[in-house]
Amino acid sequence: MAAFVQEMRRLGWSEGQNLRLDVRWNDGDAALTYLVFVSVADPVTQGFVSNMRQPGGNVTGFSLFEFSLGGKWLNLLKEIAPTRVAVMTNPGTAPYFKFFVPVFDAAAPALNVQVITLPVLTESGIEPALTEFVREPDGGLMVLGSSFTRLHLKQIADLAGRYRLPSIAPGGLASAGGLMDYGPSFDIARHYGQAASYVDRILKGAKPGELPVQTPTKYKFVLNLKTAKALGLNVPLPLRGLADEVIE
Repeated sequence: MAAFVQEMRRLGWSEGQNLRLDVRWNDGDAALTYLVFVSVADPVTQGFVSNMRQPGGNVTGFSLFEFSLGGKWLNLLKEIAPTRVAVMTNPGTAPYFKFFVPVFDAAAPALNVQVITLPVLTESGIEPALTEFVREPDGGLMVLGSSFTRLHLKQIADLAGRYRLPSIAPGGLASAGGLMDYGPSFDIARHYGQAASYVDRILKGAKPGELPVQTPTKYKFVLNLKTAKALGLNVPLPLRGLADEVIE
């Protein structure tokens, strides 16, 4: 630790000035180490737990969604009739993208949709990527959730409008001016409060591996009809009927 702190100081980081170190030590006993994750996408598929009901080991927590949700997004976009769908993702902030690939590969042929990955690493790369994609017609845009896309959601929604792309994301895009959202509906503050309840139970003797991973119980579909009108889209009545919230 002393060597680590010394090297950090050499690099310009000093405790009490611009650095805080939180050190945890389990005395070599793995049983004393546990994790309660708060927002993990599909923890079984990613290998964090072996089972949702009986996670096993010392890890449990709260899941955001299953990767099968990617098929639902494709289906909703197909209702608006694009034949090409760009999936915008930042590999650095959404490393889980690889788990969506088999879902898209399985769903796309039945829907007669071509799925194209649109990796974007920087803010300045967003518009060029979309400009290249719209060189061919009949496109739609799927925005995968990550810290990068959430930060630039308004810009992405504006560009989707400019390039007349029907768009969908797990959440926040429709209110930013995109076309659709479909994803878990929950109060983020309550979500973290639930995580605290798990930590409390573990500290009082519960085994993390015996606490089931909690999953969303409700999903929300938001449809922005104002955006649909601006894009010149005819939204089918059945699709309107599915919406939990309509922006007009």
